[in-house]
Amino acid sequence: MILNAEMLDIIAYLKTAPDKFVSLPEISRRAGGRKRFEETPDWAKNVMPPLLEAGLLEINSRGHYRHIGSAQPETKPAAPAAPVSSPRRKLKAAIVGDDYFPSSEGPSIIGGDYFPAAD
Repeated sequence: MILNAEMLDIIAYLKTAPDKFVSLPEISRRAGGRKRFEETPDWAKNVMPPLLEAGLLEINSRGHYRHIGSAQPETKPAAPAAPVSSPRRKLKAAIVGDDYFPSSEGPSIIGGDYFPAAD
């Protein structure tokens, strides 16, 4: 069966409400948009029978529809093994005493000479 744009819109909308039956006016309003619904409020009425015959939708006794794929429980893939934590994650910054800013080991100003003489 080849699906047209209207059928795809209906299926896409019904997939957003899994395990929930939706009335035909609600489908017409939500799947086609407000402008389409205002022009022809029952546009989805002619699209539903081919979707039912193809087995893509199901109908309950009240005349509400739902997507058949949403009625079946989804099987989740097996959970991956526990993630390997990197060594960086295990390291924590530690504050030793009151020294928040450790002294630098780099060059410093000695006396009044800002530019030390090269040896």
